[in-house]
Amino acid sequence: MSTAAKSLTRQKDIKKVGIIRPIGVLYILFAALTATLGIIGSTVINARRNIADPNYWPSLYHRLGLDAATDRFLATEQMTTMPDYLPDGFVRLPSINDYAMPESFLPYFFYILISFALLRLAIGAMSIVFGGTPGKGGILGLFAKIDLWFVIPIAVFILFFFNGFSFMWFPIISIIPCMLLLHGSAKTDTRPGSAARSEARTAKIFLIPAFLGLSFMTYIPLAAVFGISLFDWRVPGPSPEFVGFSNIIALFSSDNFFWDSVWLTFIYSILAVFLGMVYSMCIALLLNRKIPGRVFFRTAVYLPFIIPAVSSMLIFRLIYSHNGVINNFINMFGGDRVHFLFESATIIPAIAIIAVWASGNIIVIKIAGISNVPRTYLESAEIDGANAWHRFWKITIPCMSPIIFYNMLMSLITNMQVVVPSLMLAGGGQAGQTVIPREIRFVAYELYQTAFSRGGWMGRAGAISFMLFILIGILTAILFVTSKKWLFYEGGGPA
Repeated sequence: MSTAAKSLTRQKDIKKVGIIRPIGVLYILFAALTATLGIIGSTVINARRNIADPNYWPSLYHRLGLDAATDRFLATEQMTTMPDYLPDGFVRLPSINDYAMPESFLPYFFYILISFALLRLAIGAMSIVFGGTPGKGGILGLFAKIDLWFVIPIAVFILFFFNGFSFMWFPIISIIPCMLLLHGSAKTDTRPGSAARSEARTAKIFLIPAFLGLSFMTYIPLAAVFGISLFDWRVPGPSPEFVGFSNIIALFSSDNFFWDSVWLTFIYSILAVFLGMVYSMCIALLLNRKIPGRVFFRTAVYLPFIIPAVSSMLIFRLIYSHNGVINNFINMFGGDRVHFLFESATIIPAIAIIAVWASGNIIVIKIAGISNVPRTYLESAEIDGANAWHRFWKITIPCMSPIIFYNMLMSLITNMQVVVPSLMLAGGGQAGQTVIPREIRFVAYELYQTAFSRGGWMGRAGAISFMLFILIGILTAILFVTSKKWLFYEGGGPA
């Protein structure tokens, strides 16, 4: 390379790194802002906690030598005019008219802000020091990512636990230096493969909204449920008391109905999934043929899926009742009437049939899957002498195995969380009955009863919910592991 070319390259590198130092100065300014907010917040919280203490004002007057003021204070009960800042140990948010979080957690947020300020101060100093050195973009990019992962949970905490959106300006503007440093560090990163890393970085930035949505809807509620399970918390009742894993351990006691409900839910789920897979495949095969009125029949089998679950249960409660259609048909041939929703031998199959009847979405997906089975495979097998069963079992099923796996997985997860049958078919479907048969006390129903109908034991309900998540996770993992032996893709080989 000639001297002129080297000089030109050097000038380009200097121009690229020139944007890093101003970003470092911006980081230091944001560090000062963050530290100020953290110090002010922690000071105000501690002061307000002291003010809410009934002994605060008398002790303050006593230290100042104002004993007469102390007597007047106690006599007039001025503490009754103090704001109800921390009732029952929780911070109250008027916007949601509820207690949002344990009061003792709030000061830690401001301590985290102070730590965050120190991190930003260090990043700003590194940006100024390394800002004139080409090739340091990788290190600065790493710290920019760490800074971004601090900003995201801070924004989530503010969104959930601060009243309104008055403080959301802080995480919004805090993203600005992160994005600038990520952009600047990418330009100064001279390591091999910088173009690929730049594309990956851009993809991750665009994935942030999806990640936040998943966090709000899944990760944060799951973490909150686990946190609630660690407290003995009754609503309404006294302040939550930390008990560790006692609520989860109590589920394993012999006098607890939890594991009986787990077994009933598991039996129901396996039966509903198996019958649903067989029924949907049979209907999909029939409706994939060229028959008169095929569009009408496809619509008819899909409609039960869009009917509200409560309406479906009401319809089948009438059908299964003692004077329902099925019992009238049985009685017509001299048989005895059957309490389908009250007898142990029939209640779970009866409810599983309702789930199978409402599996119109699975049928539609399988119709599309059957239509996409390569015709060349079927024609080749037919030429080789394979009959209809062999073509179905050896070609159609393997080609549809990804679709079958997806439907099986989603059906298993859905049926493990079933609760509507327990609520709607209570008392065997008989009018005026309030008895809940043990055979339909599913896990989700036990969760509902524990949280809302048995004294509001939120800690115990959180333990049940978390254990249900663990059980569904185990069943899902088993399904994924066993699927490697039968799941095939057209690209070749097992998944």
